Amino acid sequence: MFKTMLQMMVEQADTALAQKESPGWLWIREWGNLFLRAYEPDRKVVYTGVYSFPTELLSAFDVAPFDFELASSMLSSTEAGVPTMKEAEERGYAMDVCSFHRGALGAAFNEYFPKPEILLTTSYYCDQKAKTNEILALLQGKESFLLYVPSEICKESVAYVERQLREVAARLGEITGEKLDEDRLKEAVRNSNRARRSHLHLLERLKHRPVPWGGGQLIAFSINGPMFNGTETKERLNQAFLNKIDQRIETGNLKPEKRRVYWFAWLPTYASNLFAVLARNEVTVPLCETFRVFWDEIDEDRPFEGLALKCLQNPFVGPVTRRTEGLERIVEEYDIDGALLFATPACRHANAAYRHLKESLEKLGVPFLLLDMDISDPRGYSPEQIRTRVEGFIELMDQRDDPVLFGSPTRSARARRAS
Repeated sequence: MFKTMLQMMVEQADTALAQKESPGWLWIREWGNLFLRAYEPDRKVVYTGVYSFPTELLSAFDVAPFDFELASSMLSSTEAGVPTMKEAEERGYAMDVCSFHRGALGAAFNEYFPKPEILLTTSYYCDQKAKTNEILALLQGKESFLLYVPSEICKESVAYVERQLREVAARLGEITGEKLDEDRLKEAVRNSNRARRSHLHLLERLKHRPVPWGGGQLIAFSINGPMFNGTETKERLNQAFLNKIDQRIETGNLKPEKRRVYWFAWLPTYASNLFAVLARNEVTVPLCETFRVFWDEIDEDRPFEGLALKCLQNPFVGPVTRRTEGLERIVEEYDIDGALLFATPACRHANAAYRHLKESLEKLGVPFLLLDMDISDPRGYSPEQIRTRVEGFIELMDQRDDPVLFGSPTRSARARRAS
């Protein structure tokens, strides 16, 4: 079933690309083809969280990465989503388990997904992801590996994470029957560094007003785009989006924009009115926290150390204050009017950070919305409630220049008012 869905996804993208160049359809096609590799006969499949695990390491081996969370999110965008979750619920997995993971477990029980050789995940971003990784490993009779990343960045923690990555490389070598090719890993790092540089160019373009790209597509790309890290594909996708952005700026083909929102965390994977309400009110999302470049370039002569440091530098590791570092600069440079936290119920990282995020933004005079909305289970979704919450938030942004409500306005707010 899921393989057929991927094939249809690629066919649809090919048809669209034959008619017109589109970075969005190019991304969809590459995504589908990457996951389809996991269904090839004799292909060694590695389950991993592509948005968290350093996939540059996987690019150095002849393996097919497969993310059960992203696959579950794809199912939730179809009519098969809820029945797949119910399959897990009927086997005892409660509704307070993340819907991504109920979907992944249900898909495993229904044998929708390819069979893995090893399951790799990380200690950060999501607690339930690590537990689901263990459960799926037990179901498949395979090994589950947790890459544990400490909170503190120091010489000892870098060495600790580096040792774990070397252990993963050794296990991948055993699985594939080939030892790690150091030159191939260096090439993966070079690809990653090139993509990092074009990523920085994208971030510069997103400061343009009106924003030439953003919203749901940007947020989704920020989360699953890392599946291509270490490959030439990531740089090709970045350049395709850059070309489209430059074309829009040059031609002036930009949508009207009144307010700009900085986005925290995730987004719904099922059809909803969330982004339609924003668009109708001319509110854009030029940046989300998962699209920021938080890591340094990696030394290709010391790839394991560089990848370890990249993990440790992730803002979802360690104290919650890392998620607000540089926030004042972001508000100024991206001309931010408000911020939104998409707080899916089961996500501890999203919900627990609420107070700190809100207080940090209040100091900057920026309105903040906590939006309770499940990430992939539509059964509790109420379009009217979402419309009411979001429109109320937009009214707050419209009142942002009032010093009684929000204190001293930022420089950007003063500039807009003066104009």
